Parts: sequence; structure tokens; C-alpha cells
Amino acid sequence: MPPRSDWRSLLARIANQPTVLLLLDFDGTLSDIVARPEDATLRANNAKLLNVLSRRPGYTVGIISGRDIDDVSQRVGLEGLVYAGNHGLEIRGPGLEYRHPAAAAATPVIAKAADSLAAALADIPGAQVENKTLTLTVHYRRTPEELHERVAAIFREVAGRLVDEGICRVTTAKSALEFRPAVDWHKGDALEVIRRRLAPGAFPIYIGDDATDEDAFRAAQSAGGAGVFVGPPEAPSSADYGLDDPFQVTRALRELAAHTGPAVLL
Repeated sequence: MPPRSDWRSLLARIANQPTVLLLLDFDGTLSDIVARPEDATLRANNAKLLNVLSRRPGYTVGIISGRDIDDVSQRVGLEGLVYAGNHGLEIRGPGLEYRHPAAAAATPVIAKAADSLAAALADIPGAQVENKTLTLTVHYRRTPEELHERVAAIFREVAGRLVDEGICRVTTAKSALEFRPAVDWHKGDALEVIRRRLAPGAFPIYIGDDATDEDAFRAAQSAGGAGVFVGPPEAPSSADYGLDDPFQVTRALRELAAHTGPAVLL
């Protein structure tokens, strides 16, 4: 896999675009990674920068997150943005309202599995079950490393039957195990829905840090745009550009705002 290019080399491509679709992940991208998901907050200045960019002529700005759509929209707290929750199974924004019908039908199954996992993991320190209505995540970032395999075994035991029956499928994220409805849908599909309905012909950019963002990188690049991976340069990713950490994401947003319009004073 060729090395990723520096963010600044993307600015020249963006400058020549009349319309831009800028989509970002939340955790580990717009927020720092934290031990407990409920403690994640938007990094300082990101709200102002996103607001400036969303108001720029020709720009459509949005967030695609694994979080529940209400959760992520409240944490960002900006009107006028597009929000996609549960890896894009639900999307909401100006002129767009979408919820995957097959995913909605799995809601009772997710709720039952969340109860089963919460009971089975109750005695494991740091293990946390997050029921996001359309998807479910087990977090183990705060769990001692020697217990990670036990968490995974319990997760497989509960999720295995649902996977075997074709009801759900399992994915992994940073210090997390997830299962979601067994529908052929991911963040890349969400990007395409947003692009086709709100910004056809726009230059798409997707910025994210996790394995679940890879589909969105590929979708943006297939549409003639760019994927930007947030993380160490040596980490594998299909994205063609890179930023080292959320601090650099904030700096990149500031550079983008200044590069495409009046300088932003922070």
C-alpha cells in the first residue's frame, strides 16, 4: 500500500472545486479518544470551524458516526449539518431524512441482546454495553487486558446465534465489538446517500480514524474525492491522505477554512 499523502497536498485539489462535501467521523476524529464513550466531547474550536465551513457557499458538511444519531447530533450541537448515526443506518439533515427499513425491524433483537450481554458482562471490570437502538457496541477499553478474551468469548456466545440465523453481523472497532443488523450497509453507503441527495457533483472528502471508516474512504475516492485517515502513518488504511491525530484534524479544518475563504480567528 503506497504511503499516504500529507493533508496540505489536498488543499490545492479542493481550491479548484466549486462544491465540496465534507464528512467526518466523531470519536477519535472530531473528539479525542476517551476511556468512556459518554465522556467524549467535541475538541475546542471544532464547533466554530465546522459552522464556518457549513455556511460557506458550495459546502455541505456532515458527521457519520457509529453513535446513535441523537447522541452525536447533541454532542456536535450545530444546526445545518447532516448527521448520520449507527454507521449511516439513520441520516438526518436539511432536506434529508433516512432510516434503513430493514435495520429498524431489528430493534427488538438488539434490545434483547443488550440485556443478555449486560447481565453476562456484569462482573467484568470496565466492560460496557451500549445499546444504540439500531446497533449495539460492547466497549472494553477500561477492561484489564487479561480479560479481553473473556469479553470476546461472551460476546461471541450471545452474538453467534444471531449471526448464524442471519439476523445480525459482527464488526470490530477500537477496543470495541459491535453487532448490527445483517443488512449490506455501511458508512460508504451513507456517504453516497448524502452525496446523491444533497451534493451531487460535489468533491467528497471523508475524514475518520477507525476500521469502520474504510468503506467511507473508498466511497469518497471512487466518487473522485479523497479519504483522510486519522492515525499513525504506519497504520494500514485505504485512505490516500493522512493526519496523525485529532489535534491535526482541528488544524486541518482551520487550514481548510482559511484556504477557501477569509481567515478564521480562534
